[in-house]
Amino acid sequence: MDFNAEAETWDDEPHRWERSARIAAAIRRAVDLTDRPRTLELGAGTGLLARALADDLGAVTLTDSAARMVEVGLATAHAAGHVDWDGAVVDLGSDPLPPGPYDLVISQLALHHVGDVATVLAEVGTVLAPGGRVALVDLDADPHGLFHRAHPDFDGHDGFAREDLVRWLTAAGCTRVEVTTATELVKEVDGVERTFPLFLAVGVTDPDAG
Repeated sequence: MDFNAEAETWDDEPHRWERSARIAAAIRRAVDLTDRPRTLELGAGTGLLARALADDLGAVTLTDSAARMVEVGLATAHAAGHVDWDGAVVDLGSDPLPPGPYDLVISQLALHHVGDVATVLAEVGTVLAPGGRVALVDLDADPHGLFHRAHPDFDGHDGFAREDLVRWLTAAGCTRVEVTTATELVKEVDGVERTFPLFLAVGVTDPDAG
């Protein structure tokens, strides 16, 4: 998929808004946002997740490998009054993350496009402020690759084992990690509707670190 070409109409699909709203609700239940954290969204696309959480966040940095996605997301956010939001073109695993420090790092359905997820999460640990939080949503392990069955050129991860997320976030410096179910996606595969759970991995760093 050419995400730059899709940017102008990305927000036109109601199911993307609905999914982001469900994920935002799960994050609100699991993460303390009362301090209006400075936030980094990974693989943000047009920033639908950050925009669904906007009332609870402070300044936000949107990152994506598709420059036009970031441009559209920032234009929409600024038009809505979020003038302190900024963005950066970042290819996760290849480009460095903005230095932060950030109080919160979020993503939805971005990690399965990343080659070395453990290394990216280790870098996330370096841009978090003491007591910073991580809230990552992606596909649970899909060993038969059913979710991406209709995309034969897909070369990412077919979901993740939850224990891997715990291990990677712990290695990244999170002293508390919990993985729960954020929501589910229903998708037709080979003419049959199938349900795919999405995990929510939450990590918290030591507030006394540094």
